Amino acid sequence: MKKMTKYFLIFHTGMLLVTGLGMWFILKFFFPEMLLKSYPLIPIFFYLLGLVFIYVFNHNSLDKPEKIVNTYMLMRMIKIFVSAMLLFIYWIVDKDHIRNFAIIFVIFYVINLIWETYIYLRMEMYIKYKGDQKKPPRVRID
Repeated sequence: MKKMTKYFLIFHTGMLLVTGLGMWFILKFFFPEMLLKSYPLIPIFFYLLGLVFIYVFNHNSLDKPEKIVNTYMLMRMIKIFVSAMLLFIYWIVDKDHIRNFAIIFVIFYVINLIWETYIYLRMEMYIKYKGDQKKPPRVRID
């Protein structure tokens, strides 16, 4: 499981760097009026949530796959709630730029949703593989 967690951390960090720098590059050169001073807050927010996501899954029991599905759904709900709170707080703090912030935030949310789903699917395949390893081999009946 440590090797898998390390892979997820590297994958998550790499994807966030590529997405964060790529989005910044696109905004800087193609949509400079949308670039915000608070732009780094968005990638940092998603990076921290991703670390929590990976940490929680790392500490789940592999013997209970239904609990992992419940944890996954709970993490999605927490992410939606925390994201809505961040948008609301940003709206209170900076009403002038909330539209740009919300658009960039939603784009990040969708991209992040895609790679978190990928991480979850990989974890499910790993759990299935480990479950198959524990089963005794089939006995051939002649």
